Amino acid sequence: MNKTGFKKGLSLVMTLLTALGLTALYAPAPASAAGTAKLYTPYVSLSAAPGESISYDVDLINDADAIQTAGLSYQAPGQGWKTDLTAGGHPVSEIAVKPKETQTVSLSVLVPFEVAKGSYALQLNAGAFGSLSLKINVTEQGTYKTELSAEQPNMEGHSDSTFTYNLTLANRTASKQQYALTAEPPAGWDARFSSGGNNVTAVDIEPNATSSITLTLTPSEQAAAETYKIPVHAANSSTSASVTMEAVITGTYGIDFSTSNQVLSANVTAGGTRTLELQVKNSGTAELTNVNLTNTAPTDWEVTFEPKTIPSIKAGESVPVTATIRSSDKSLSGDYVVGLTAQSAEKSADAAIRMTVKTSVLWGWIGVLIILVVLAGVYWLFRKYGRR
Repeated sequence: MNKTGFKKGLSLVMTLLTALGLTALYAPAPASAAGTAKLYTPYVSLSAAPGESISYDVDLINDADAIQTAGLSYQAPGQGWKTDLTAGGHPVSEIAVKPKETQTVSLSVLVPFEVAKGSYALQLNAGAFGSLSLKINVTEQGTYKTELSAEQPNMEGHSDSTFTYNLTLANRTASKQQYALTAEPPAGWDARFSSGGNNVTAVDIEPNATSSITLTLTPSEQAAAETYKIPVHAANSSTSASVTMEAVITGTYGIDFSTSNQVLSANVTAGGTRTLELQVKNSGTAELTNVNLTNTAPTDWEVTFEPKTIPSIKAGESVPVTATIRSSDKSLSGDYVVGLTAQSAEKSADAAIRMTVKTSVLWGWIGVLIILVVLAGVYWLFRKYGRR
């Protein structure tokens, strides 16, 4: 190649390079170059049960040199899915992100109760930032129902006890519900519902909310010792729930204490004794154990029992007790009260005995004898000295 040809080729190459350089220098830059604005969340797939709420925190990243503004929208998985898009705690529909900065929005979804088990797609659209596909895994088959549960459904006590149950009523539906509250106690029992400290017969509950309810059962005084089942219902025209309470009646405690002939008075001489036949009866439906006999008597009086302690008395049975009362020899004529008590750990009963102290008959005979002796002496003196 000669010099002239070489120079022409070199000149052509330089011309092409210059043209390419000028084109690159003066070509306008795109407003949103690929990869300069994007959406990001670390958890693109979350699981939830029907009625639960989940939340995705999504970052809008602006790597460009200019502010990026985008309208926000979403495509819910279907009807009945409540979706909220917020930023800074407020609903948001458009957002602007400064260059080289990031803003975060929160996409919250409430899974409906009436939903089939499976995977559901949720999409967030953010204009220049693109779109983000999310997945929600519903872990179980959804239902439209009401739930009624008891913290402690089984309780035990006597027929004079009060049974209190703590209930929780849950509205697992998509709308507000009013529930009528009813119970089916045995005849003679009393059942009352209360909520928030007030007696109620019905309660209103918001969707996916619960209410604390107290059920108070008062058994009949004649309730026998056995286990009673009390159905409890919360219902309206569209949904209902039931639970069964158990009340175990262990029996009632009762004790009667009196004399065998029901006479609560007796006579005694000063310093004398009097024996009373008593009866201790178990008038309840539960067994009485360790029944002790005690007394409160006037000063210097003594009272003894046989037996002093009764190990046990079955329901409806009676046990005879002998009480020996000894009055003080210094007692004056008149009425005195001797208190007798039969006491177990559960119940006690008292009997007040009126004791009338009378003068001893012996002193009466002694007085008569003295009078006779005096009369005999007078008669003897009259016979001996009367003729003089």
